[in-house]
Amino acid sequence: MPFSESLSDSFFEEVDPVRRGLGLYRHLNDVCYFVKNREGRFVAANEALVLLLGYARESDVVGKTDFELVPTYLADHYLNDDQQVLLHGEQVVNKVELVTRNDLSVYWYTTTKVPVYGKDGSIIGLEGVTREFKAASSALGAYPELFKVIDFVEEKYSEKICVADMAGRANLSVRTFERQFKKRFNLSPIAYLKKVRINAACRELIHSNHTIARIAMDCGFCDQSYMTKEFARLMQITPQVYRDTHLRSL
Repeated sequence: MPFSESLSDSFFEEVDPVRRGLGLYRHLNDVCYFVKNREGRFVAANEALVLLLGYARESDVVGKTDFELVPTYLADHYLNDDQQVLLHGEQVVNKVELVTRNDLSVYWYTTTKVPVYGKDGSIIGLEGVTREFKAASSALGAYPELFKVIDFVEEKYSEKICVADMAGRANLSVRTFERQFKKRFNLSPIAYLKKVRINAACRELIHSNHTIARIAMDCGFCDQSYMTKEFARLMQITPQVYRDTHLRSL
């Protein structure tokens, strides 16, 4: 075995990987880091995640499951991903998902989860990082033409937008734009547009008294029926149930 490999192996055999990771991530304010055991209970969380969940101390989060910390429809999403990691050893890489912050504002985050292995080689838990989608995406590389599109969609989501409009903002052909956008953000331009509109609908459902029909029009959907269908498909919950759930927590 080469000396470099031997040196690495002997060093990392002595390292507690979870404590090593948490020590690093404690100092990153824009990255949320967490570790869960096989039961889905948090055993470690950095300050960024604790604050995102609306708590003051790590001890407020440790020992709890997602179902005790976030709305059930979100916890169900997180559990499905956790099971992929815990039961099958699969990695969840840069998955874009909705996160409700402690002030009930909603944002898209990108999350990565990987298994944590015990000394016997079995999976004993998982660790993960999550970061606001736009910040995480900008850190992946310099594609300024694509970020012009992100800004355009966030500003104009209430209007009629097609892929050609977005491609024009990036000064790319539709085909090249779609390919580059999917490669960069791991979702299609239309899927991103829908996510932005759903995000806006979530905010209005909580912070306004507008009817769902009015919200659908304000957020760029053609009608209430279509928004309800897309909302339920993405969120696994109807707009009305989403509104009722969050208003009860106010």
